Amino acid sequence: MELVKVTAENIEEAASIQRELFPDENGRANFEASLREGSRFAYALIYEEGVPAGIIGIYEYPEDHESAWLGWFGIRESFRRRHLGTEAIRRFEAEAAARGYRYARLYTDANDNDAAIAFYRKNDYVSEPYMNPDDPACMEYPMLIFSKSLTSDPLVPWNSRNIHLTEQIDLQNRQE
Repeated sequence: MELVKVTAENIEEAASIQRELFPDENGRANFEASLREGSRFAYALIYEEGVPAGIIGIYEYPEDHESAWLGWFGIRESFRRRHLGTEAIRRFEAEAAARGYRYARLYTDANDNDAAIAFYRKNDYVSEPYMNPDDPACMEYPMLIFSKSLTSDPLVPWNSRNIHLTEQIDLQNRQE
């Protein structure tokens, strides 16, 4: 498995894979933001034997410098069940720890997402529902926050702090 940073030269490929994996969502604005100097986003294409197999990202929220968030992570259908997802998430965790983050976190749909939920739990992530009245999209799109401590310290739950889901959905809608 090889990780190749998303750049201006391969952003179309990254957007194409993201749309294949998440057809109802649009991550292009996040990929474009990752190209700007000082961005809090970084994305990579996942290659297996020279073929694009998926995508993965890391970012942080300005309000929380202790947590690395997994972004736009997915493995294409034809590459699943080869342990690429597990290897990719381990690399994400290693990169997050190397950057000094204490926690790895992600959010995902709470409904009709059994395979992803099982995958994260199998990889020792702990889930909690996301319900934040300051982020109204979570009422329409139920989400789970998954977290894992990257240190020997106990995990501190996210406790429904704002993940700006409404802003992310608005950003995606502007891109369409």
